[in-house]
Amino acid sequence: MKPTLFIVEDDQTSIDLLSEIFSSDRYSLRCHTSPLDALDELKSQGMPDILLVDLMMPQMDGISLLEEVRKLNASVPVVMMTAHGSIETAVEALKKGASDYITKPFSFEKLRLAVDTVLELTSLRRRMEMLNRRHKGRYSPETLMGSHHEMVSTREILLKVAAAAATTCVLLRGESGTGKNLAARIIHYNSPLASGPFVELNCAAVPANLLESELFGYRKGAFTGASADKRGIIEEAVGGTLLLDEIAELPLELQAKLLSFIESKRLRRLGDVTEREVDTRLIAATNRNIDQLVSQGEFRQDLFFRINVVNCILPPLRSLGRDVLLIAEKFIHDFNQQFNKSITELTFEAEIKLLAHQWPGNVRELRNVIERAMLFAEGGSLSAADIQLSPLAVSEQDPQPAGTFIIPADGLDWAEHEKSILRQALERAGGNQSRAARLLSLSRDTFIYRAAKFGLL
Repeated sequence: MKPTLFIVEDDQTSIDLLSEIFSSDRYSLRCHTSPLDALDELKSQGMPDILLVDLMMPQMDGISLLEEVRKLNASVPVVMMTAHGSIETAVEALKKGASDYITKPFSFEKLRLAVDTVLELTSLRRRMEMLNRRHKGRYSPETLMGSHHEMVSTREILLKVAAAAATTCVLLRGESGTGKNLAARIIHYNSPLASGPFVELNCAAVPANLLESELFGYRKGAFTGASADKRGIIEEAVGGTLLLDEIAELPLELQAKLLSFIESKRLRRLGDVTEREVDTRLIAATNRNIDQLVSQGEFRQDLFFRINVVNCILPPLRSLGRDVLLIAEKFIHDFNQQFNKSITELTFEAEIKLLAHQWPGNVRELRNVIERAMLFAEGGSLSAADIQLSPLAVSEQDPQPAGTFIIPADGLDWAEHEKSILRQALERAGGNQSRAARLLSLSRDTFIYRAAKFGLL
């Protein structure tokens, strides 16, 4: 369907000329020489996609018409045109809500480009607004499901934080799989920054030697391979929200630079001499005991105080009681649609099995368990047999005491045992090298070196 261009110009010759310019297949035209008649038609027949309005007209000037249009519709784009241009009239028109201002005489190409550009930007803005509304629905606080008092309290905190000033830093804490990423998105999409970008960086997933350039960006020639200027993750989040996941993995030297940015809202790219002002909300997340890291000198106390303005703890799934079943039912509903199935319930035995499990992987683990069960289940319900729990997850509920390993009488292949241990640590950590290293009480660099030696990375 062609967009409608509504032209209001008191000179008939100009109307004829403008009609000729825009009479292609691209636009459907509605034209008036009288602003009063134009206003009546707008009231009776509704708004077009864009208005092109002359500033100087005898019955009603263009700015007065613009004011009346804004009373009817606050968002329809209006392009003003005049032969009596001045900075003052241009500023006044833009203040009153004009989208653009064109001074006569103008080239046909310039006028057509102005109208096309305004219409395209308006269309883009409307799509963004629609996308934001969709995201807000998708990331409403209720997406963190549960009636347990801990979850109710968490949702209340997230809503209050979303409404707070964008300068307020937030620290999300909780075990892996509890929904920290989802909580960060809930804050963003329910805040005044919802129309801005949501950018995330997992600090544990980026090699330490690349973290600084990833965060702060760099200038061309700053180091070997820097063939062009590049914005960092922080700049990518301008006007929106930056989530730094696994912030406890940030090296100490970078912690100082991040603290400086948080306090000044200014940063300098690698190799640059100029500071840039960057306005973005920072949300940090971690699954580690960050208080202990501070006491051990592994995390800066001043940075901890700065990011811990609002402290929100995501409860582990095992503490939510029967909410496990509520969340499982939500996943069943989702996978019914995805797999085109019609499973309506969990059997009593399946419920008992879900409630008895400790869920070391939390909601992420529950989702995976339900997805597998839904994929292979037959009939209208999920049985206990359909609920297959990970051997690793089960073993974590009843850990064996340390120091019980006995070397076989005929010896063992140490290299194979080391490789197996490293592989198991990686699997249990979900591929996260930092967490796998902590499971074995190794430094991250030592773990990477040993795992790479066996071709595990």
